[in-house]
Amino acid sequence: MAMSIPEELEVLLTGGSGFLGSGIVNALLVKHPKWRISVLDVRSPEPEVARRLDNFLLADISVAESVYKAFADYTPDLVVHTAGVIPAGKKRYSTNEKDWERVKAVNYDGTRHVLDAALASGCKLFVYTSSCTVVVDDLEHDYFYMDEKIPTGLATLHYGRSKGMAERYVLSPEHADKGLVACALRPCTILGPTDTAVIGIFHNLIAKRETSFIVGDGNNLYDFMYIDNAVLAHTLAVENLLTTRTAAGQVFFISNQEPVYFWDFLAYVWVQFGHVPRYRVHIPEGLAWAVALVLDWKTWLTGAASTLDRGSVRDGVRSQFANNDKAKRILGYEPKVALSEGVKLTCEGYKKYLAVNAAPIAENEKARG
Repeated sequence: MAMSIPEELEVLLTGGSGFLGSGIVNALLVKHPKWRISVLDVRSPEPEVARRLDNFLLADISVAESVYKAFADYTPDLVVHTAGVIPAGKKRYSTNEKDWERVKAVNYDGTRHVLDAALASGCKLFVYTSSCTVVVDDLEHDYFYMDEKIPTGLATLHYGRSKGMAERYVLSPEHADKGLVACALRPCTILGPTDTAVIGIFHNLIAKRETSFIVGDGNNLYDFMYIDNAVLAHTLAVENLLTTRTAAGQVFFISNQEPVYFWDFLAYVWVQFGHVPRYRVHIPEGLAWAVALVLDWKTWLTGAASTLDRGSVRDGVRSQFANNDKAKRILGYEPKVALSEGVKLTCEGYKKYLAVNAAPIAENEKARG
């Protein structure tokens, strides 16, 4: 018999000061105003979020003692674990062991610390933010319309590898035997008005005069999703674990369900900033790979980073998009904001960011035409 959603609940959001986490906090507070929402993070939430919280717990999830101290006199009814670190730029493709240890310490060890502390406190409900990269950080293969039957364990990049390890830890049979009711969501790349990481990379190509080049044939499909849709999927997962629990022990790919041609998507982003490439040149993958190999050596010798490297070449020519049928069937997930609208909203937010934080860059771009 399905339970009803409780009117009052104690919920903990790890990473609740971040891009996705703060969105989930706001959504839960709007939909369930009597719920007591607390945030655990290494930095304080924005003031408009902080004043609506029941509590803020300062903790570094990579340090077990820090997490256990936060849980010392605190037992949430449910934990949503979004905290993590995403290697950006060149770090995404790093093969450096120290880089791996830093990512693993947060994404895998941090998840272990949070889950173990939650279980020790008596909390048995857990929603984990995993990532589609548990599959697609295997750069040797394309992934067309992938679903949850696709095996994991092939990811070689630090992020996907660490998230896969954490996902397996959360959903292990040993934890289920201890009474843990958990599920994991695998979002694709998330965009939103307060996003500066992803949209910033795309926007910077304008200033670098690198918008006229397409690596490969340009026919590779990619998944992106708007922040509100990612937030919606998490709220649905929370409500499922509180009621039918049909999501228990399950993983779910989530996206905007609108795979797009990657290079056309970039062009759509650039046009939001008034930029249209005068021409488009296709660079064969083999040639791009050879150039990237040379640039990798240059980076190693000089320390000066380049846009193109072997990892970005492989990432830019392959297809990776997911089937969301399982999330639709079990969670009732349906994206509410179309990708085209989401990109416009994201770019408008980034324009405001540039106006405040990067006026000199904007002037340089204008001067260059």
